[in-house]
Amino acid sequence: MSIEVPIIILIIAIPTYFIVKWLLKRFIVDIKTLKITSIVGTAILAPFIYIGFILIFMSYLFYQPQYEFNKNKWMASKHLRHEMRDDIVESRILNGKNKSEIVELIGESKNNDSLDIWVYDLGMSSAGFGWQFNSLELSFENGQVMNVKKTEIVH
Repeated sequence: MSIEVPIIILIIAIPTYFIVKWLLKRFIVDIKTLKITSIVGTAILAPFIYIGFILIFMSYLFYQPQYEFNKNKWMASKHLRHEMRDDIVESRILNGKNKSEIVELIGESKNNDSLDIWVYDLGMSSAGFGWQFNSLELSFENGQVMNVKKTEIVH
């Protein structure tokens, strides 16, 4: 544990002490008992408040909105397609479709390595302190989609 953590917890503990003392003042009349209880309560609460702040920060940092697949939004914004990728994979809406149905639904793939694997660029999203490049890979067998896989490359 680095030195910053206890310093941050101490900074959190100062206002926490006064809030705990203010809240307990209604229930504890003896000043010495009030101070000791406030100190103990602060010592217990401050690390949890610190962890709460860290969790809130991390959830904000790694939050990626996900939406249901919408053909109009898909076609309109190539850079936000990654927000629909989970729905496409989980709902299996592309499975069993032939190549012409795929082109009609999600457009032509710009990255065809072969006739049986199509890769769609889904745009870039944030990934913590870096960037995540998203793509969707369709595998065809006998002219129909057999597998839909999302790929993510984090830099």
